[in-house]
Amino acid sequence: MANKLGQAIARNWPIKLAALFFAVMLYVAVAAQQPITQSFTLRLDVDGPPGRPIKQPAGEVAVLISGKGSELFKLRALPRVIPKAIPDTFSGSIWHWRLQASDVPIPKGADVLVADITPRDIEVRLDSAVHKDVRVASRVTVQADSGFLIQGLSVLPSTVTLIGPAKSVVAIDSVATVATTISSTNGPFFHTVPLDTSPLGPVRVLPREVRVSGEVLPLLQRSFTGVVVTPAATGFAGLTLATERVVVEVSGPEARVQALTRDSLRVVAHLVGHAAPDAYARLTVAAPPGITGRAVPDSVGLKTAPKRKPGRG
Repeated sequence: MANKLGQAIARNWPIKLAALFFAVMLYVAVAAQQPITQSFTLRLDVDGPPGRPIKQPAGEVAVLISGKGSELFKLRALPRVIPKAIPDTFSGSIWHWRLQASDVPIPKGADVLVADITPRDIEVRLDSAVHKDVRVASRVTVQADSGFLIQGLSVLPSTVTLIGPAKSVVAIDSVATVATTISSTNGPFFHTVPLDTSPLGPVRVLPREVRVSGEVLPLLQRSFTGVVVTPAATGFAGLTLATERVVVEVSGPEARVQALTRDSLRVVAHLVGHAAPDAYARLTVAAPPGITGRAVPDSVGLKTAPKRKPGRG
């Protein structure tokens, strides 16, 4: 009986072996298409802002991933780290992070679903930071073409905020722009210039760039003759000006200079010395904003004022 059973098993054994192989392969193929769930442990790798170390590691999370067996097989290339960088703008001491499915670094091409993350809410503690507002020091040079005038140069914002360790922030009173030259400019101009953060070390600055603006206008020079000289309020007792009218040369933006009249200018005499013949008057010109002027000559002599005759009673 046993002999006959052995002969039955041995009969046509290649065919039977092939059938067994295909049955196993079919089982594997069917099993690979069935949805299954697998858990992975991933480490959280959190980087703090520059100069602000993290007090303790963020730890690990359990990630539950579901999908077909054939797709889960692709997760052999799954990175076991979830990286995250805390924004430079963050200045608090505790940073909260809620993990999302998109944070899990699923390999490209793997058709799987992140079913759950435990824990999902992460809390990271950092060294404390302080804030301080400091002025912006401009290192911007504007080169106007010959015959043009730079006007209204401004830097906005004029102050920026420092964020960082207290001992580093307290030593900084200003932040300079990167050295920049603006040349061959006519008319209004606007340039974005980065701040020079290289000397700041671990301290961060917000914003990291400023806007430099201004206007380059055609320059016009013009002369006005016969402008009256007015003595200053005090010091001229007993003295009078040897010259009462002078020439005034002005320069400035073309449109403003063209609109000037002789009455727009004021020449003031300031006493130098106390008595004739050594005393004289230095002349200054008061002109509208944006206009520069000088008197020709820039000083005048003085003479003794004639004495008034006593009036008749």
